[in-house]
Amino acid sequence: MLIDAVTESYNKYFFGDVGREIYDFFWGDFADWYIEASKATIYHSGDDSVALVAQTVLLYIFENILKLLHPFMPFVTEELWQALPNRREALIISSWPQTSLPRSTDLVKRFENLQALTRAVRNARAEYSVEPAKRITASIVGSEEVIQYISEEKEVLALLSKLDFDNIHFADSPPEDAKQSVHLIASEGLEAYLPLADMVDISAEVQCLSKRLSKMQTEYEGLKARLNSPKV
Repeated sequence: MLIDAVTESYNKYFFGDVGREIYDFFWGDFADWYIEASKATIYHSGDDSVALVAQTVLLYIFENILKLLHPFMPFVTEELWQALPNRREALIISSWPQTSLPRSTDLVKRFENLQALTRAVRNARAEYSVEPAKRITASIVGSEEVIQYISEEKEVLALLSKLDFDNIHFADSPPEDAKQSVHLIASEGLEAYLPLADMVDISAEVQCLSKRLSKMQTEYEGLKARLNSPKV
């Protein structure tokens, strides 16, 4: 998709679009998602062949990003290219990335669902001010098909969402403690339940709310007294 879009923009001399498209992909997709998601495979899979595949894919993507960027940044991209393993020719004479590559819409949809679930959990953690290092429990609910492929990425989900790997549960219906959980809708047919006990310190929250209630009560009594005063 990126290669096709950038190639078309180059052909139309839309150089501003070229820069924006590469920038958005590099930071928004490659750095934020592909590299981070690959860490689970590279460092925790325990299988050197699987880790090698992940590294090869990342290298392939990075190589093509350098090729697309080369007309913009010839010297920097050439230097980075030469630092990569097994460079046999200069970047400036390397072939342009192949366009119209086959694309699996099913696999793309699966990864988008994983992204949506991760974002939903991250947003909930931020909303409830959960400590960054704290691992929380989660119940993932969806259809049998969705649960099957999401569960296969359990380690990636735990890594990116800061979930407790041993306490991620997959099911086709809400958990028994659903009413005491934060309910998240990641996408159509994919939901998550995060226990409130993991998200907040209940006693501290009650104490904070009690202080707020006491302050509001004091303000109310003060306003009521002013309104009832004959001098007002």
